[in-house]
Amino acid sequence: MYEAPIIKKAIDILMFIIYEKRPVGVTEISKALSISKSTTYGILKALLEKDVINKDSTSKKYFIGKELLKIAKTIHNDLDIIKIARPYLERLSETVDETVFLGIKDKDTIRIIDIVEVKKSYKISSHVGIKIPFPAGATSKILFSTMKDDEIVSFLSKIGLQKFTKNTITDINAFLKEIKKVRKTGYAVDYEEYLKGVNAIATYVHQHNNPLAFIWIVGFSNSLTRNKIKETIKPLKEVSRAISERLSFKPDDEQ
Repeated sequence: MYEAPIIKKAIDILMFIIYEKRPVGVTEISKALSISKSTTYGILKALLEKDVINKDSTSKKYFIGKELLKIAKTIHNDLDIIKIARPYLERLSETVDETVFLGIKDKDTIRIIDIVEVKKSYKISSHVGIKIPFPAGATSKILFSTMKDDEIVSFLSKIGLQKFTKNTITDINAFLKEIKKVRKTGYAVDYEEYLKGVNAIATYVHQHNNPLAFIWIVGFSNSLTRNKIKETIKPLKEVSRAISERLSFKPDDEQ
């Protein structure tokens, strides 16, 4: 198996800075990790360019940067949402007998942060970390429903309405009409629009009325039928409301 020594050294240096919890200099890092000063300096320079670390202009020592703090905050927020949502997602999956996903907006995608797989052999499955592109399926519809029409048009003018299956909506006016319906109902449906043979229904959870994450139920079209989707609306909305209430008001021991 190929190994990348420079990457290992970069990680070692970054971990050293994190765990020292104080500004550290090139010489100290070099001696502690047995890495040459020239290599240490080169790695520190690269980390500085990415704002992963900062450098004190007076002492010339290095400490944690804003990008690293941003990453840590994102991970903490993801774990916080997952911790609160997980019991509700498990109950929802058991109720509707389908796989349930939890995701958040990540640039121009929705990133899966948790999955509760249905307890049957014939099911939809995926992996945490997978990113669903815009404007694919029910998840994108529910996200776009939180935006103004002019924002949607501006966004789609750059990326277009990609055709995933023969059922994908590719006309902008038809898409906006669909989004209007989503705003009214509070949920979005996808009948084989993103993946052939797969249906889905999605909604969002909010914190203090600000959309924070997305929940969607996915199943094969012969299992998650149109009639069954109608039956999932109530439990999906109930779970969304319950999670939103928990996220908007957390007991002191969870803050």
